[in-house]
Amino acid sequence: MRRTAFTLFLFIGAISMIVMSLHYFQSDGAGILERKEIAESSWYLLTFRTHIFLGLVAISIGPFQFSKRIWFNYKTVHKVIGYIYTISVFLSGLSGLIVAQFAMGGWITTIGFSILSLMWIYTIVKAITFIKAGDVLQHKKWMYLSYGLTFAAITQRTLLLIPLLT
Repeated sequence: MRRTAFTLFLFIGAISMIVMSLHYFQSDGAGILERKEIAESSWYLLTFRTHIFLGLVAISIGPFQFSKRIWFNYKTVHKVIGYIYTISVFLSGLSGLIVAQFAMGGWITTIGFSILSLMWIYTIVKAITFIKAGDVLQHKKWMYLSYGLTFAAITQRTLLLIPLLT
């Protein structure tokens, strides 16, 4: 029951992120982009949208990786989803590192988002290193850490809502 509730929580978080992020693909001046001069640059928009899109892919398929049923009965599906997740995290992390250099909030925000991007890449590299070595337990631990960092996007956006509610 707790595992089902946890997985449901992850899916609700993923769906909420998709809904909250759609506007970035509908307009060049949506959300935080309207207050950034750099957002007028096509390379920045491409990098930003790459980060958002692949982050959404990672956050959406991540919960499937926690399913014991998929892991035990459909190992190939687990592996394919794992490859998609890994590529999404790696490329979204790299693009996030670039986007972080233009974060609003000054140098503290830039450092924070840069560290988050680097840790996101680091955890996925460690997870892949362990599974390639056949260490399933360490792979699982590093994947939990990776998805925790992926889920930070939901936590951050939820915290941004607090000032609006007070």
